[in-house]
Amino acid sequence: MKAKAKYQEPQLLDTVDLNGKVFLVTGGNSGIGRELVEYLAGRGARVYVVCRNAARGETALSEIRAKHNGCDLRLLIGDCGLQDDVRRFSNELQGKEKVLHGLVCNAGALTHTRMLSQEGVETTFATHLLFGSYLLTGLMLPLLQAASTQGQDPRVIYVSSGGMLNTKFPKWEIASASSASTKYDGQLAYAYAKRGQVLLAERLANSTLGQSISFVSAHPGWCDTPGVDSAYGSQKRFLEPMRTLWEGTEGIAWLCATDAKNIVPGSFYLDRNPQAKHIAGPCFTEGSFTKNTPQEVDDMLRRMQAACRGELFPNLLTEPGHLGA
Repeated sequence: MKAKAKYQEPQLLDTVDLNGKVFLVTGGNSGIGRELVEYLAGRGARVYVVCRNAARGETALSEIRAKHNGCDLRLLIGDCGLQDDVRRFSNELQGKEKVLHGLVCNAGALTHTRMLSQEGVETTFATHLLFGSYLLTGLMLPLLQAASTQGQDPRVIYVSSGGMLNTKFPKWEIASASSASTKYDGQLAYAYAKRGQVLLAERLANSTLGQSISFVSAHPGWCDTPGVDSAYGSQKRFLEPMRTLWEGTEGIAWLCATDAKNIVPGSFYLDRNPQAKHIAGPCFTEGSFTKNTPQEVDDMLRRMQAACRGELFPNLLTEPGHLGA
């Protein structure tokens, strides 16, 4: 509420016209993703919604259509934790659209035990970061760049979490939980992936790609979502008071709707404002414990590139702008 009182565009979300805009939102059948999909579609955008389960996806979209008659919603079926699925539904979208104005990487998973996908990759890491953010962004670049060529100010938003403030991005073997012999902590696995999203947004924003596409990460705050219910169960009472779905979503909606000139590239947003990315020092000061070096970020990007078969972001590791932290 304190942040809302200082908004520079307090009425924007109630007045903006998104007709002609095309968005892709992953994990859009429930929680914050669904709330965002409903908002974008209600303002006139065409929204492609990525869901793992066709029945749940169709139910969600039908309910939204009933509330917003004539809204343009399209369902893409796929698991953001599977490389083959991400490539398949990306190809499907590229066959239907010539431009993409906004990509919101929201799909996620938080498990209490180490779980490998059918492709042999740890689920949390794959869904949040490796395939659900890095790979998907790389595959959507042609459509995003096409929107930029038309002067449409495309943007990519990674829905991260304040949980990433607890850690830096560790060695690849730890972040990716690639070894069964290493003790698995679901909360830390989640935080590693979320820190990775923040680093990815930062690096992309400071590359030549950032000259034509806005890359940011965003924290919705603690919201009462199905994901929180699943991850915390009765323990979620310790997170109270929690935000409503819309209170957690509206800052992300603003990033989708505002002019690109109002977005600070590479920032970590909460409530329409860039936030500190490191508060690990005494009395929650900047500190250095959670900072990665440029070389560590290079290694993260190099490993992700190899895991995604090597053809994405070919110049990202040779360009200036290696901020690391």
